[in-house]
Amino acid sequence: MFTGTYNDLRLRIFSKHPHLFPEEVFNMESFKWSFGILFSRLVRLPSMDGRVALVPWADMLNHSCEVETFLDYDKSSKGVVFTTDRPYQPGEQVFISYGRKSNGELLLSYGFVPREGTNPSDSVELSLSLKKSDKCYKEKLEALKKHGLSASQCYPLQVTGWPLELMAYAYLAVSPPSMSRQFEEMAAAASNKTTTNKNIAYPDIEEQALQFILDSCESSISKYTKFLQASGSMDLDVTSPKQLNRRLFLKQLAVDLCNSESRILFRAQYVLRRRLRDIRSGELRGLKIFSGFRNFFG
Repeated sequence: MFTGTYNDLRLRIFSKHPHLFPEEVFNMESFKWSFGILFSRLVRLPSMDGRVALVPWADMLNHSCEVETFLDYDKSSKGVVFTTDRPYQPGEQVFISYGRKSNGELLLSYGFVPREGTNPSDSVELSLSLKKSDKCYKEKLEALKKHGLSASQCYPLQVTGWPLELMAYAYLAVSPPSMSRQFEEMAAAASNKTTTNKNIAYPDIEEQALQFILDSCESSISKYTKFLQASGSMDLDVTSPKQLNRRLFLKQLAVDLCNSESRILFRAQYVLRRRLRDIRSGELRGLKIFSGFRNFFG
């Protein structure tokens, strides 16, 4: 994104006016710095349909996951105002909310990761993919494309659960050829662009769908585990203390984010395993009862 935008500006503007935009100032490094500063300082104003603004000094207020009040435009005073969520004592830090964002979004936009377990809006993107070996791969992919989806989709997992769209995608991924008439319904429910009924259920393939999600969770957990193991032996350049400190800081942020996201994945893994165990134990009880009746009448 940075490279493409910068190259476009350099081609259309910077190179045509070098006296106004000298390369020693308007280069890639300074562009990245400027973009980062601007992006992290912008304030979204809900009452103005989410328009963004630069509000000097107000952008110095820090974010707290426990606060729900935010900066907004006030029509009566024609200014940006902030109402605190509670009375603050003299010398106490005043917090605002940057919005209900995941830890990944907060890191990308503002450069920090909240303490683990303190962000109720935290989530991790779980990637789901159709198997190319599926006999109905083409038919399922066609149904997905009709609703703006692809063979691989990402859905947000939270500690409290996952969206109905994710379950619908899982149903589609594991559905057998005999359910081809339901492919369209499943694909529609898997899209967040449709208003169709998303709360669909297919009891006959629920176990397979949950196992499909569990396999995807465990695949992601494996990747996070490998990263955390590797992060302990990164090759840091100790010849530059300043650069070393910066890299250590960035490494710590990456590790913090990885820990918070893997925590959500482990929670989902636990819930899925328990649900699958309940389904399978119920099936076993049913088989035992049926076998008992058969022996009785046999």
